[in-house]
Amino acid sequence: MPLPDRERMKYPIAVTILLFSSTISLAQSQRIGNYQFSKSKSNHTARIVIRNETFDPSKHKIGYDERSGSLVDGRVAHGAESVPRTQIKSIEFYGDGRKIRVPSRLYADCYNPNLEHQYVNIRWSRDARSVLVTMLGADGAGAYYVVWILRKNGKHSRYFKDAF
Repeated sequence: MPLPDRERMKYPIAVTILLFSSTISLAQSQRIGNYQFSKSKSNHTARIVIRNETFDPSKHKIGYDERSGSLVDGRVAHGAESVPRTQIKSIEFYGDGRKIRVPSRLYADCYNPNLEHQYVNIRWSRDARSVLVTMLGADGAGAYYVVWILRKNGKHSRYFKDAF
């Protein structure tokens, strides 16, 4: 006996979700090192260097909050469903050759980052005063998008969005 149309549609949707989530799971970087990204627009150049490192839980206070999830040092641990494996060590921003400081508060709570080129994107703003850097971090249920707005005047900001 054939399945009703509504039941038949559940199977392709379930398979699509399963394949998509497994792709993100396989995407997470385990490599430790320096990752460089650059973008040019007219006579402007931007270079971003992101360094990651292995997370050492002995140097941090690990916790859990029912509303926010995993915590590291009292802050929400973006991308960590439990103890993180990796963390961003530093972000360097070079706008038109000048190094512009990026404070650690903008990345210190970003765990298990995906730093391969297909997961990080750089784009200049229309007025070339800032660079938008997007990254897909972590995998599975902990996956997140972060957008850093890095400005030549040093007044940077960021935004988070859960990937699911």
